[in-house]
Amino acid sequence: MSVSKRAESIWGEGKGHPYVEIPPFPKNMLIELSNGCNHACVFCANPLMERKVGRINKDLLERVMREARQLGTEEIGFYTTGEPLVHKNLEDFTEQASTLGFKYIYISTNGAMGTPARFKKLIDAGMNSIKFSINAGSRESYKQVHGKDDWDKVLENLKFVADYRKQEKKNIKLYASFIISKNVEHEIELYKKVIGPFVDEIYFVPCGNQTGNMSAAMTLLTPDTPVSRGDADNVCPLPFMRLHITVEGYMTLCCTDYQNYLTVEDLNNTTLEEAWKCDNFINARKMHLEKKLEGTLCGNCWLGKMDKIKPLHKELSHEIDFVKFYSKQKKHVTKRLLKE
Repeated sequence: MSVSKRAESIWGEGKGHPYVEIPPFPKNMLIELSNGCNHACVFCANPLMERKVGRINKDLLERVMREARQLGTEEIGFYTTGEPLVHKNLEDFTEQASTLGFKYIYISTNGAMGTPARFKKLIDAGMNSIKFSINAGSRESYKQVHGKDDWDKVLENLKFVADYRKQEKKNIKLYASFIISKNVEHEIELYKKVIGPFVDEIYFVPCGNQTGNMSAAMTLLTPDTPVSRGDADNVCPLPFMRLHITVEGYMTLCCTDYQNYLTVEDLNNTTLEEAWKCDNFINARKMHLEKKLEGTLCGNCWLGKMDKIKPLHKELSHEIDFVKFYSKQKKHVTKRLLKE
């Protein structure tokens, strides 16, 4: 299984992995270069996010990457809640990661902020995998889902990457992902015809609740034929198997932590190894191992609830009223679907 695919379907992984309070240091790390995004996908919590939009500090990122490599991390993805191309230094970070010896460097992008020239720089800098997040099979549906009419631009960039790697014999993997929401599930076969010829593999992912962030909209968005999720013996693998670093430089449990409700430590004040072993993280893992998730964002995700919740680390979060947030979310998604 490719690293890119493992990063996208980690729910089904983890068999044999030690689910303990302080597990081995992860081989894989995701970095939130920015929590900003140029699109407003109807299934995504980013357009509703109340946390301040920013870009990661270059010096902090370089230090974190260096520490991670020294501790044995081999794979690095430059994305979580936002669009990686928002950060103008993505090419530089890619080159630094390659120089540090990361074996697999990858991004997931909507592709609209790129240009052929920029994608060329990324590939030449050492990017090993690019996954285009294209969540419809036609231009009209794409505009409805993404909130932007960038279909032609994205396809142009996708075709360029496919042609460039072939012409220059570049060893880079090219993928596409389709978050299947109810309003576009009829376009799966069309998607295969339009997108399939340019990529190594397509990941069809049923629309989910994004760690509980989008729970209120699921009745509007979930496909009529939902696909069940593997859950590694009812324990979420993310707090045990992968590093997640936010734009502020916080360590968090999850890659879709839009309000920093799952942050456990501030890397501006401590090392990566200390944060992985800190009391807050140990307590968070205990919570998962003992299945005591109520009252947390993890609980709303894993248990399928919409409860009022509290952050794990109040000082490092952007605290909101989640009950009101869910109500606002449902109205927002309903309006989007009706309008477009």
